[in-house]
Amino acid sequence: MTSRSRLCMVLMCCALASAGTRAQAPAPAPQTAQVFQGTELEQFLARARLGRIRELATGVTAPQRATLERDGVTRDALFKTIDVFRPGLSQVGQITEVDFQDSWQTEIPAYTLDRILGLGMVPATVERTINGRAGSLQLWVESMTSEDGRRKQALRPPDQEAYDRLVLKMYLFDNLIANVDRHLNNILVTKDFELRLIDHSRAFRPTLELREPAQLTRFSRTLLDAIAKLELKDLQKRLRPYLVDRQIAALLKRRDAILALAKTRIAEHGEAAVIYP
Repeated sequence: MTSRSRLCMVLMCCALASAGTRAQAPAPAPQTAQVFQGTELEQFLARARLGRIRELATGVTAPQRATLERDGVTRDALFKTIDVFRPGLSQVGQITEVDFQDSWQTEIPAYTLDRILGLGMVPATVERTINGRAGSLQLWVESMTSEDGRRKQALRPPDQEAYDRLVLKMYLFDNLIANVDRHLNNILVTKDFELRLIDHSRAFRPTLELREPAQLTRFSRTLLDAIAKLELKDLQKRLRPYLVDRQIAALLKRRDAILALAKTRIAEHGEAAVIYP
């Protein structure tokens, strides 16, 4: 073999080795799940510089989407300013309501109560004044689809039982806070089939009865223990001024009804069939 042939052979081997190295490069690391609760995010929402803000085409409460920036970090949030209260009886669709309320002020206690209970479903929410208007500012959550979209696309969670348990926790939470406006489009589903619950401007009704007790067929022991520990003075301290005493007292009455219903279900079907971790 001539010197020139040996040189060509060496160059060819080097090229092949380089191509092989490129082909074996590691794949990008998978993206981590979005952090959507906590003190750090609350401070970000309260203090970050406001950038662009624009109207949303959806939502009867006329929310706006705001872009915020702080220390080189940019996040979006949902700003809601609706604040309607009608004392006495009001006809809402086919339902007669007492002291109808549709307000940004109930968005904040929904998040606070989620944190107290360890529910882990409501995105970070704070009060903030933007362009002279007070309202709730809630972290814009990343989701794969809504529950309505999941059903229409026939998307199945990898662990159906785990998903069903999340839905049951949502049912308990909505009955506890007397949320009259839960629907399939304000239940957001992440790519990991976790639930994110938004739109609580029609929650914390003063009613003493559970809205949908038939939904409550099984219960998380952890969540039952958490609601059993709720105390009036602590709730008054943490949920005022967004809720009045009448709303907080009604919440505790509904809590008692949930605990009583769980006890009844256990007596009828046995603890193993009713209680999960």
